Amino acid sequence: MLKLIICEFAKLKRKKLILLVMFSAFIFPIPVTVMMTTPQMAGKFDNDIAIFNACFQFIMGYGVGLLLPCVIGVMAAVLFFMERDNDTFKNLRTIPVTSSQMIFAKIIVLFVMGAIFSLVSALAAVLCGSLVSEVNGVAYKLFVALEMGIFITAGTLPLVVLVVFFSKTYIFSVLLCAFYSVLSLTAESSFGALPKALCWLMPIPLTTLWSAGDMTQHGVMESVGVLEYLQPTTFQTIAILSVWAVASVIVIDHLYKKRGE
Repeated sequence: MLKLIICEFAKLKRKKLILLVMFSAFIFPIPVTVMMTTPQMAGKFDNDIAIFNACFQFIMGYGVGLLLPCVIGVMAAVLFFMERDNDTFKNLRTIPVTSSQMIFAKIIVLFVMGAIFSLVSALAAVLCGSLVSEVNGVAYKLFVALEMGIFITAGTLPLVVLVVFFSKTYIFSVLLCAFYSVLSLTAESSFGALPKALCWLMPIPLTTLWSAGDMTQHGVMESVGVLEYLQPTTFQTIAILSVWAVASVIVIDHLYKKRGE
């Protein structure tokens, strides 16, 4: 399995995607940090710590919550389309590796890259924030970033199902990823109007609600007020996302086997 994972990482490296993921993690931190230093924004906070915490919230909420599903979707398209584009299904069937093993290797790579993207985004937030404000709680912020990376990757697997099912061009996959992110963002802006069950059924909004509650408990952000009743516990979040992830992997495995027949 380790050799398969290394092979999948080699595919991403050959496509220059690993470096692209690293650079894309800085897309939001830099402009958000600049925005937080403007008089209009800085005047809303009592001290530098509050400015940094708000900056971190913006970066994790929009930079990771909005961009990471797109990153995962694009990487999934590369990993799952590679055998189709190179017509190597028959060759792969001649070696002692099952399609399920290949699926698990690809999924593990997606989780690792999702965690790396989220951690790099958090480190970028700390680096940029240290230039303009006082940085605090770095250990917790890195840990919650790691959790968010894993949770959002799990919540993006239903999107990967659609990418594999349609098996269209890379452009179509990118558009699908963008639609998924915009749909999740739209749902998050309508939390007050949506029923609790629906908010919890949507993976990315669920993760957003969990992160807001967790960061509120650790003093990174203020109370979310009337939306507090929507916040799931860590156990509930893991349970729901695990169901989504397992179901998605089963469907992807089935689709991949059909493609290889």
